[in-house]
Amino acid sequence: TAGLVNALKLIQAIKDKYAGVTYADLFQLASATAVEEAGGPKIPMIYGRVDVSAPDQCPPEGRLPAAGPPSPAEHLREVFYRMGLNDKEIVALSGAHTLGRSRPERSGWGKPETKYTKNGPGAPGGQSWTSQWLKFDNSYFKDVKERRDEDLLVLPTDAVLFEDSSFKIYAEKYAEDQDTFFEDYAEAHAKLSNLGSKFDPPKGVSLD
Repeated sequence: TAGLVNALKLIQAIKDKYAGVTYADLFQLASATAVEEAGGPKIPMIYGRVDVSAPDQCPPEGRLPAAGPPSPAEHLREVFYRMGLNDKEIVALSGAHTLGRSRPERSGWGKPETKYTKNGPGAPGGQSWTSQWLKFDNSYFKDVKERRDEDLLVLPTDAVLFEDSSFKIYAEKYAEDQDTFFEDYAEAHAKLSNLGSKFDPPKGVSLD
């Protein structure tokens, strides 16, 4: 979440132009659109989220998974099970690391730059999980499984997807079958996007 302020700057112009659209919907619309534009699946989103009006309406800080806990599998389950997500959804959502980079100055993880990130696009630097880190596909699972490239990031919570007996079933499947990964990811992304949200109207609005 250390880079979230940069995302806020990007959507602020849209918020200023369309004041009736909530920040909550804009963030979720941006996430789904980014996945789709990067070549990933279309995500079955609904909109109408109501923005919170005070900090005490937000979950406590530090509720996201850490990258290097003593027991990565146990930690992932502790974080995601409390949100009603299962092992398949944990592995599918981990596949979002096919996009983007980790920056040591923000997260404490990754190299300052690699051969894949030193020239950008955008701000150069950081370490990516995949060589084509602006393309949404199943290469994250292939690369984490093979671990042949020291310029690609593998966190303890990535590696455990192929070490834990239950996670491994899905990780192996996604490494072999991109269509299945896309299908499971789209469902999990949509489910995660709705957690903790209040909607107006109560059942939300589909743009399709």
